[in-house]
Amino acid sequence: HTPAMVSGIATASSRQVGDQAARRDYARRIGAHVDTLSGLIDDLFELSRLEAGDIQWSLERVGLDTLLTETVDALRPHADAERVSVRAEVEPGAPPARANPEQLQRVLFNLLQNAIRNTPPDGSIVVRAAPVDGALQVEVADTGTGIPEHERQRVFEPFFQGAEPFFQGAEHGARTGGGAGLGLAICRAIVEAHGGRLWLADTAEGTSVRFSLPAALP
Repeated sequence: HTPAMVSGIATASSRQVGDQAARRDYARRIGAHVDTLSGLIDDLFELSRLEAGDIQWSLERVGLDTLLTETVDALRPHADAERVSVRAEVEPGAPPARANPEQLQRVLFNLLQNAIRNTPPDGSIVVRAAPVDGALQVEVADTGTGIPEHERQRVFEPFFQGAEPFFQGAEHGARTGGGAGLGLAICRAIVEAHGGRLWLADTAEGTSVRFSLPAALP
């Protein structure tokens, strides 16, 4: 666990174990683990506030065409570095969503980063948006490794990291996109706070994460 690791590293450093280079490495590792713990605490507080309905967002008309394109463009260098293609597709005539643009973009960033992390080189990711049954539906679909059937019901649970211990997330990359397995749980809470829902869709290849949002009134 990270607290025990930080304590052990700090003790070794305080006792001046190793040479100067080793002590610098201790300090670097302490900083990395402290950052992980700080992020965990922040995410836990935020998830608690979301689940309690303690939000103060302003909702407005958000054009998904612009928002999806901006998000994909922002993450394209990351995708290019991993040799993964990524593109956005918005159905013509799709109405704007009633949402908070910053929170909605946070959900998209999280889902896209997670998809990039789990898609092998030469794979692809598509972000789609279209009106469905009077609401708007957004899909992040990748050609990656997919999620085993026995994990599909648990991926939205806080701290769930599949086969990996949750404190390894910051160093090894976690399926949920959050360093402690809170990424998808927070995404789901944000979407539900908008009056929508988030789920895993059945797909023959890779992973398809979808969420719905209410459409803005004319």
